[in-house]
Amino acid sequence: MPPKFSKELEHPVSYGAEAPKNQPRTSPCEANCPAGHAIQRTIYFIQNNQFEEALENVRAKNPFPGVCGRACFHPCETACNRHLYDEGISVRALERAAFDLAERKMVKRPKCRARTGKKVAIVGSGPAGMTAAYFLTLLGHDATVFEAMPVPGGMPRIGIPDYRLPKDVPDREVDDIIEMGVKIRTNTRIGEDVPFDEIMKDYDACLIATGAWKEKKLDISGNDLATPGFDFLFQAKEGKKPHLGKKVLIIGGGGVAFDYAGTTKRLGAEEVHIACLEPRDKMVAPEEDVVQGEQEGIILHNSKAFTRIVGEKGGVTGVECLNVRSFNLDQNGHLEVETIPGSEHILPADTVIFAVGEEPDLGFLKGAADFKFTKRGTLEADLDTFASSVDGVFAAGDAVTGPASIADAVGTGRKAAVSIDCYLSGKDLQVIESVYFDARGEIILKEFQPEAKRSESPHVVRYDEILNPDYYEKQDTVEMTHLSSRESIKGFEEINKGYTREEAVREATRCFHCGHCVMCGTCVDICPLDVLVMGEDGPQVAHPKECWHCGGCRVNCPCGAVFYEFPLSMLI
Repeated sequence: MPPKFSKELEHPVSYGAEAPKNQPRTSPCEANCPAGHAIQRTIYFIQNNQFEEALENVRAKNPFPGVCGRACFHPCETACNRHLYDEGISVRALERAAFDLAERKMVKRPKCRARTGKKVAIVGSGPAGMTAAYFLTLLGHDATVFEAMPVPGGMPRIGIPDYRLPKDVPDREVDDIIEMGVKIRTNTRIGEDVPFDEIMKDYDACLIATGAWKEKKLDISGNDLATPGFDFLFQAKEGKKPHLGKKVLIIGGGGVAFDYAGTTKRLGAEEVHIACLEPRDKMVAPEEDVVQGEQEGIILHNSKAFTRIVGEKGGVTGVECLNVRSFNLDQNGHLEVETIPGSEHILPADTVIFAVGEEPDLGFLKGAADFKFTKRGTLEADLDTFASSVDGVFAAGDAVTGPASIADAVGTGRKAAVSIDCYLSGKDLQVIESVYFDARGEIILKEFQPEAKRSESPHVVRYDEILNPDYYEKQDTVEMTHLSSRESIKGFEEINKGYTREEAVREATRCFHCGHCVMCGTCVDICPLDVLVMGEDGPQVAHPKECWHCGGCRVNCPCGAVFYEFPLSMLI
């Protein structure tokens, strides 16, 4: 059998087509992106200085490239094959570059399908809710978003400090969605301002995308003396300066704890401390957050168990702790902590903030209909269709998964929108092969042909399958310009400044494009019998019967995009 080629997609794809016929292989970064971003296509455009096309490609899956390009926890980068060669690709920074550097006037807006007259209510304006609103509008439906807060945008707008994610970024991306025709009703709490039964009566479908805003508290004495974290963070985002005192203690070891710590430092606290159960090398927060916190003077107290918040005259004076020898989860998932006897001590503080987790607040659904909930307090939903136990009601984001990433929320919101479209049009989601944008920017739903089978997931190319890595020069990751820790703690100016156009192009050219043909022509040049020729859309097999199966094309492909499918008879 002659060689086959895994080629890049011709059009931006929003849903399905996990392994289309022309792209049965893909990269580890794409396989590990919760938002489903077609990373290789975006990087290819940036490599060729086509930032407008790059932004169009990202938005085919994700209407929040500016947000994700700054605040995503980037599992795609951890999986990058280039780590085994020199240093991985800065995928998150390149996604941000598409948002920051594209000429807005040159970016083509996707076109909506003809209006269906169907109305969808979306509860929550975070990444999951707004992503669903974006795609539902493109699919021809009328979307109305109900938001309890004064401003839309959810956690990226309210829960992430400006020095990491300036509020104008989610504001711009939400505005882009609103301009498509999405309606937003802020300061509207479902269950109080609008009964949920009224939503069920007035709309053809509903999506629950409330996120996880209910802050957990440690079950210790005096926990009512702790300051709610989201409240003070929202005040800081709005330019207010809540009173925190000189010493602030944040309890928790995740990324949220460092967001709180960095914010209090910039609000003028003289000392900011983080105390948590985990040792330094087992903290939940991303390592980059921990390092930045230490550089900014945040004081860490690891391996602590907490017994009570100490106070007098209605104020906080500190937290009583014990040193921890070890901890683990038992077979039922319950935490077991072994403390060191006699190690009781008090960490002094004027303000204590919990950062020990969040959960969805779905009280407005209880009693409204026959909803089912999980043991974790999330709404029970089918993870293929995102349909709840109540007909016409769907769920996405943290309301289903529990606290997760922005990229996870975007991914579930997009898939839920396609599922809702199928529900409203009376189609089975299983008949949809793909949703993509054609050359005119119109959204197209492609159904499976009779007797056709859904594609299997693409093969994820490993580093050892890239047999010609020396095709690339060894190069370190292009680092972004950023403020020093001394400069950054003076205010809420964004720390990372992003790439220039030249830096982004240089970083993009480092990509292996694993499993994606970049039409370099190496396979054609190496073929000893001229079996292969270069066509408009890449290499073609011109003379299949002449192929010797020498493997030269496969061995010399710098992308691992060439493969063979031998019949069983040839393998025996």
